[in-house]
Amino acid sequence: MLRTKQARIFTALMLTSILSVSGGLIFSQNANALSVGLLADSTQEIVKQNLKSAALPRVVANAVLRDISNREGIAINKLKITDSSRQTWSNGCLELPKPDEFCTQALVPGWLVVVSRGRQKWVYHTNDNGSVFRFKENNNNSSLRPVPIPANELPPPLDRNTVFREISTGGFAGRTYETVLLNDGRLIRVRIGDANDSERSVRRVTVAQVRQFQRVLNREQNVFRNVSYPAPGGAADFITYKLTSRKGTVQYNDISRSNLPNNVQTVVQAWSQLVSAAK
Repeated sequence: MLRTKQARIFTALMLTSILSVSGGLIFSQNANALSVGLLADSTQEIVKQNLKSAALPRVVANAVLRDISNREGIAINKLKITDSSRQTWSNGCLELPKPDEFCTQALVPGWLVVVSRGRQKWVYHTNDNGSVFRFKENNNNSSLRPVPIPANELPPPLDRNTVFREISTGGFAGRTYETVLLNDGRLIRVRIGDANDSERSVRRVTVAQVRQFQRVLNREQNVFRNVSYPAPGGAADFITYKLTSRKGTVQYNDISRSNLPNNVQTVVQAWSQLVSAAK
């Protein structure tokens, strides 16, 4: 009888031990599974955060800075990217269509980039790698309105062999330079008042480049209405540019350049690119 009770007690103890071990294994497996699940969710969240806060690709930054440098004639080391963010543009024009331009209706991943130099600011829309970009005209400066250039301040008309002329004056040095483009592709720059003509330079572009530039002038001929886009009140040490085609003259300054109307921007950019290409 005593042996039977002892056997029952031993059996009960063994069953209790087995159940405890099994329960521990089940709890351990559930805990491990929960840990793996949490780790997977955390990793995905970190990846999402990295994508959201990813830095602007160097190739995009370089494309934007080079364009501003060419457009404005400002050294790249004087420019600073002050803001950038990932965007998905709703069309092939990066949501900045030109007048009467047809835009493909396709989503384009890219970037919104803001560049500054003192009070100047430029806003760009780009695609993902910077191979396509658009400059956004800043319309916030409501005071930038064209005013007629007084007749006594207008430069003389172009002669028969001259396609275009730029007269720049002001800046720290206060000097005046004249650059003319001739039909044969010569680009001649002189300093007004240089008695020895020591600063004269003669470079060339191809005739094809001259013709391409003339097409821009013909397309944007309404720009040359003998008007000026003045500098903001209180501005100092800025450079004033007078651009003259066969249709007339337009005047602007380097401080207000980023706020010029799109058609004026188009002419200024085309001229800057032509000058940069001259050899």
